[in-house]
Amino acid sequence: MKLPKLATNDGRGIYKTAAVFDAWVRDLRDHLELAEMDLESSYAMIWVGRHLKDGTKMLHTQFRANENTKHLGVEEFLKALRQYCIPFTSKETLWNEFQAIRQMLNGRILPIQDIANKIK
Repeated sequence: MKLPKLATNDGRGIYKTAAVFDAWVRDLRDHLELAEMDLESSYAMIWVGRHLKDGTKMLHTQFRANENTKHLGVEEFLKALRQYCIPFTSKETLWNEFQAIRQMLNGRILPIQDIANKIK
């Protein structure tokens, strides 16, 4: 079975959207799993670097060269890459953080949006 080629992530354009970035990460993990590569291995990190360019490639290089992060695997790098690509003030990020807030009302824990609607 031949896998389709994995797109190169440059951290710009479509990759600034959380849904597109997460889909790319899922494809990347699928490729690594089918290649039977350990996500903690240096080979996996090298392979990931081959699918990056521009700013994301520089982040990868710094991640592998830094004494504090060079021993970490692909999963930790992908977390750092997500923070690099997805703006902190992304509407999706803020909405997901808002939806995660829970508050107690009359002994029940409810989503913050339900509490806000009741106050309204």
